[in-house]
Amino acid sequence: MVSDNLLKIASKNYGFNANTLEFISDSTNQIYMFKKDGKPYILRFSNRSDINEIKAEMDWLYYLAQNNIGVGLPLKSTIGDLAFSALDEGNNFIITSFEFVSGTFWDKNDPNKWNEKIFYSWGKEMGNIHSLTKDFKAVNNNCIRSSFDGRFALDDNVKSCPSVNKIVEDLISEMMALPKDKDSYGLIHNDLHQWNFYIDGDKINVFDFDDCLYGWFALDIGIALYHGLWWGRKDNAGNDFTKKIIANFIKGYLSANHLSDYWLNKIPFFMKYRQICKFSWFFDTNNIDTHQKERMQNIENNILFTGCVINQDFFKDTNITI
Repeated sequence: MVSDNLLKIASKNYGFNANTLEFISDSTNQIYMFKKDGKPYILRFSNRSDINEIKAEMDWLYYLAQNNIGVGLPLKSTIGDLAFSALDEGNNFIITSFEFVSGTFWDKNDPNKWNEKIFYSWGKEMGNIHSLTKDFKAVNNNCIRSSFDGRFALDDNVKSCPSVNKIVEDLISEMMALPKDKDSYGLIHNDLHQWNFYIDGDKINVFDFDDCLYGWFALDIGIALYHGLWWGRKDNAGNDFTKKIIANFIKGYLSANHLSDYWLNKIPFFMKYRQICKFSWFFDTNNIDTHQKERMQNIENNILFTGCVINQDFFKDTNITI
């Protein structure tokens, strides 16, 4: 948790009563909630050095909110800033705030919170974001989000596993040679999995834009679908949602944004890349257990999940029977 001094600085800059503050979480950022004029807001403290990157995030978030995307509208400080920095105990914090979005988290065991309509709305909201980002212009040329470089979410310890490292190096080389144009590449969320949105009826409200960057739209889809299957492919009763997640997500996406067959066919490629990223997060050369060996074998044999083969055919026909 941040210091009382830092909380006072935030309350002064945003004009709210510090007594309304409530601690939410402490992970990459420190997150609080406060109330102002009866409305709840998120207060975020980021221990980062580059304020321009965060200003760029807030500019994009503001643009999306103004264009009716389900995101929290950033709150400007009393002097009109979307982000500002403050020193506290020798550490630099970048402070931002935005409206609290409504809804609840997904639940694969609740048919009201994990179903075809949710998958469709999830895909549609991403499609809406990609469609809008084609016309997004940065407010300040000094405040631009970074571009995908192939290693953004990849832990270096993957180099300790030669067979997997060779595969990912080849993937990165192929990836970085892909074309970039307005209809396939732009500012993306880059982490729009099911723990980064709330479900409000049939509506999806998105948050946690920390990782947003310039990348391929198919990459954004691949990341979302990989996590969708990783965490939500089967419920506790054994019901398999694989085809329903993919088919309905893609249908929803294409209802909002066109993506050519070339890029639809690249989605499994990006899903495999995310699979290796996940492998790298947990790989430990000192503890290569049966799970690690199974994950390595899956990667080597082009299998995303044990017992689950995903190929291009899933994405060629978006009228797949569900």
